[in-house]
Amino acid sequence: MISVLSELHKSSIRASDIAAQYWCERQMEYNYRYGRKITAQIKEGRAIHEELESETNVPIILQPRNYPDALYRDLYRSYMALLSLPENKRTREVSIYGSINGYTVVGKIDELQTNDGEITILEDKTKQSDTIPSESQSLTHKVQIMTYKKMVDDIKDGSYGLANFTAAYHTDEMALSEEFKRQLDAIKVQKELQGVSKIAKRFFDAFASVGKVSGRLHIRYINQFSGKEIKLYKFDYRKEEMDDIIKYILKYWNGERESMPVPENEQWKCNYCVFFGKECKVWYKQKALT
Repeated sequence: MISVLSELHKSSIRASDIAAQYWCERQMEYNYRYGRKITAQIKEGRAIHEELESETNVPIILQPRNYPDALYRDLYRSYMALLSLPENKRTREVSIYGSINGYTVVGKIDELQTNDGEITILEDKTKQSDTIPSESQSLTHKVQIMTYKKMVDDIKDGSYGLANFTAAYHTDEMALSEEFKRQLDAIKVQKELQGVSKIAKRFFDAFASVGKVSGRLHIRYINQFSGKEIKLYKFDYRKEEMDDIIKYILKYWNGERESMPVPENEQWKCNYCVFFGKECKVWYKQKALT
């Protein structure tokens, strides 16, 4: 039996995939089956994230030539970001790796902040207007940051670490390109760190040694045109709630059910979907009559 991951030509589940399952699981699946459409809103959101990152992180320019190079770059950037946290009190775009019931899960935390001796996880979301996000919108964002919290907790308590990462990514077999090594030399990366396994060890050591991580999670909504903060939403992480989320999403990834379209009372989401009326016609006839 072909796994769902194989059908979608994926080797891992992204935290954003898990979140998207709570917006429209069918749309999430179609993004991989037919290709994700990059909208103007997505481009604007990326631009704001890049601008915010430039406020906290020292730019590290590296041009990967192969997959090991790219993985090294992500690990190195995130390692350096974690090192800057104690002094700067905040850092951004930190990659996170983990596992859920044997599935490799990856993500990128928007921001970590030091508040009152604890580390706060913050997720940024952009909106086209200053309106408060709907319950459906905020649910997906809540699921995403809760997934990050679980992954951080797993690293902190030793449930996921270097050995798991090495086994999942086969880093012992990875070799950096000679051109990439020259780039590392140019930015004065020590020779003893020039290997995926070597930088991965530093990354996990740095993550495991950050201070206590707060159970209070922050979601910040930003106007994508003005850059103004619309709302800062705070809520408490509950492990029991995350366990229920995992049970639900795994039924899809385990192949126990097909992807779920939006329910009838959420057909309005179809108005914002590029697959509606083309690849997906679940509610097309009904909406055409209204």
